[in-house]
Amino acid sequence: MELEQHTDAFEQAGIGIVVVTYDAPELQQDFVDAEGITYPFISDIDTATMVALGILNEDHQPGDRTYGIPHPGIFVLNPEQEIVGKIFVESYRIRVDGEGVLNYALSVLE
Repeated sequence: MELEQHTDAFEQAGIGIVVVTYDAPELQQDFVDAEGITYPFISDIDTATMVALGILNEDHQPGDRTYGIPHPGIFVLNPEQEIVGKIFVESYRIRVDGEGVLNYALSVLE
């Protein structure tokens, strides 16, 4: 939701936002609608993306209600779709604010 407050600044900088979540699409849509989020959400309910990126939270096991949750963070990709930067934090309770994400993305994309 923090990123939504900065979408205009991201757009002006030519940077897109995409969220990958382990939630089912219908749950995502409820959240997107309720919060007025305008950037795309991608559902990774089988955890293939989380595993491929090496960000699957191993504290949650198959069968757990929260299985599939990733370690919280962001990746910055360049126009060639290569990862050129990343920020990850220890807890989902800690977030990098939208302005901080934008400034970091701009710095690694220079």
